[in-house]
Parts: sequence; C-alpha cells; structure tokens
Amino acid sequence: MRLAVILPKSKETRDHAVRDAVKAVQEREMSGQLGQYRLLGVIGRGSMATVYHAAHPSDERPLALKTIRHDLLDASDHERLRARLRLEAEAGARLAHEGIVGVYEYGEQGAYCYIAMELVEGSSLQQRCEQQERFQIGVALDTTTQLLDALQHAHDRGIWHRDIKPANVLMTASGRIKLTDFGIARTVSSALPNVPDIMGTPGYVAPETYVSDHFDSRADVFAVGVLLYQLLTGLKPFAGRPDEIMFQVCSTTPAPPSVAGHSAALRHFDSLVLKALARNPEDRFASAAQLRAALVQAQRTH
Repeated sequence: MRLAVILPKSKETRDHAVRDAVKAVQEREMSGQLGQYRLLGVIGRGSMATVYHAAHPSDERPLALKTIRHDLLDASDHERLRARLRLEAEAGARLAHEGIVGVYEYGEQGAYCYIAMELVEGSSLQQRCEQQERFQIGVALDTTTQLLDALQHAHDRGIWHRDIKPANVLMTASGRIKLTDFGIARTVSSALPNVPDIMGTPGYVAPETYVSDHFDSRADVFAVGVLLYQLLTGLKPFAGRPDEIMFQVCSTTPAPPSVAGHSAALRHFDSLVLKALARNPEDRFASAAQLRAALVQAQRTH
C-alpha cells in the first residue's frame, strides 16, 4: 500500500501528520478480525497503543482490545510495551472485582500484541476533570472510596498498581468506577513479572519511589491522596516540569485543600488528605482500607 501525505512546514506538525497517517493505515489493516475477535471500530488511540471496540465470536459480547503494533517500534520499546501488556493481562486474571476492569486474555497475531478486556461505557476521571473545575464533595468522596475498595482488593493479592491517576480511573454514567491499566504494577511474589525502569506519572508518584526501589502499597495510597486533592479542589497539588514536580513531592507539603480550593467546607478533610500525602510512608495511612475507613468516618461527621 502506498501512503501519500501532504506534510505541513513545521517539524512538530509534520511528525504528527506522519503518525496520524500511519495509524490510519494500521486501522485499515486491522479492519475485520484480530485473534478470535471481530473488530467494530476504534475507541481511542495513544502514542503507542490503539484500543478497539470488538465482539466475541461466540455470543457477540462487546469488549475492548488494547493493541500495539510491534514492527513499528524499536526492539527496546517493543519488549517494554509487550511486557506491559502481558503484565496487565496476567495481573487482571488474578483480580476479580467490580471496581477493576476485567481482563480476559493476552494474544499475539502477526505484527500485533493485544489484550482483550471488559468494555466500560463511560469516561475517565481525566476527561471529567477537564470538563469541570472540581467535583462536589460527596461525589469526590464516593469516587475515592470506590477506588480504595478496588485497590485494597489488588493489594490483598500482592499487586500494587503504581500508576494511579485520573486517566486510569473510568467512571460509568451511574457513577461506578473501574480501575484500569496494571501495566507497570509491582507484585509481591514472583508469580507475575515486574516491568523495570518505569516509575509512573510525575505528580502522582510517591516520594520514596524517586530515591529507592524499596517501596510498598503505600505508594498507591499517596497517589490516591493526590487524586482526591484534585477532585476536591480542581487543582493538582504538584505541578510543573518533571524536575520541579520531583522537588515538590520530595521536599514540600502542598497547601491544605480548603486553602487551595478557597472553600471552608473542605477544612474538615484537610488533615486526612495531607496524611495521605505525607512524604514519609510511615506517616501515611498504612493501607487503602485504612484511608477508606477514615474517609467514610469523615463523611459521616461532615
């Protein structure tokens, strides 16, 4: 197939045009079927992966297929992303919880690796954060307690997510949340592989992960604290360039939510949120369940 592209003048715009054209060709090549699944359309695309709406052949059950095309990547990127997909599939197989996106299988066909997963009708918290300044307090707390339920389920099975952020939390129209993307999860046992050299997303990464490879599930508690701060105030507690964020996370304490959000109604939750964001893991809530219990109690007395 020959690909004709009219390239814009700026290098950045040209690069985007080439990437979009290549993805368009990929989609034409992918029309029809991948593995046993019938492809119905594109749900979303990232820099390395494309997610398709698909159907199971036996009962036409709708699902999502996350795919990467490894022949367009160099060897190191291919192995890293392939490892992430395998880990996400294998971790998902160990997690059966209503707050975690179900993962059915990992597969490879030709130039593609893919995982088949539950199709969630809704949007990510990232999309919702971009649409509104902040969440109502009750909605923010309910969303966070649901997330903590899902996380505790994973932690109890020796799996730490390591990339909690709004983009990885999906919300249905009814307000139910689904945690997704265990692609850089850390596992306590050796039953699942760990993906090396991937830290997470700046601004949600706990201080200890910057300075040591020895950390535990409390790193996820820190990330939930960041997310809760963002839902309550409409602001990120740590922002800027990656190096500036690292300094803030490791050396500063953010303003309490009531101050950052200019809302006296948030004062009741200041100490709870700042405890979740404590730089020393020993000063944080010891588990997702402990933070959830504190949130439920605070909501009752609010």
